[in-house]
Amino acid sequence: MIIVNFKTYKEASGKNGIDLALKLCEASKNLNIDLIISPQTIDLKEMVEKVDCSIWAQHVDAKEQGRTTGFLSAQAVKETGVEGVLLNHSEHKLSVGEIGEALSRSKEAGLKTLIFADSLKEALVVSQFNPDYIGYEPPELIASPDTSVARAKPEVIKNVIDELPNSKILVGAGVKDLVDVETSMKLGAVGVILSSAIVLAEDPVKVLKSLAEGFKNK
Repeated sequence: MIIVNFKTYKEASGKNGIDLALKLCEASKNLNIDLIISPQTIDLKEMVEKVDCSIWAQHVDAKEQGRTTGFLSAQAVKETGVEGVLLNHSEHKLSVGEIGEALSRSKEAGLKTLIFADSLKEALVVSQFNPDYIGYEPPELIASPDTSVARAKPEVIKNVIDELPNSKILVGAGVKDLVDVETSMKLGAVGVILSSAIVLAEDPVKVLKSLAEGFKNK
């Protein structure tokens, strides 16, 4: 499984985002890999309508529909056709209470869930909410051009996976090639999460193909 987080990069916004998602989605089917694309909120509905891959939201708020101006409800996201949601990314941190509430509302709406954790301690905390997936991402390595969590901290990945044997762990932060994927999978991860390595690449499909190679020797 590969999750590509489009964040708010201009290269993955609006028409750019749709075009990129179409290319990645088509390539993923030829590569026989599970691809999840997580675009900006404003692009969710169009993305679901035009792209034949699983689309997940980057965030929902711990609020119900109604008198909550400016918030994004899980139910509204689900009604667009989105399949899942990412919660507690290091760039959009939530309190423990907010995580629990947002996850509960997401489950009620029928959304799959991934909660990010930036340490083993946080991973242990969020695992109590029983999300579908936990994404382990040391924030200091996010978007690193030089290294990745799989290269710099493989022992921490192993610790998280060993301590949470009943959780499905995805690995992120600096992930960019087949070595990162291969290492993460051998340590017990079920997939990887990345953003800039694909979104800002001159040839995003080429990067995706490289990542897919890493799953072959899992």
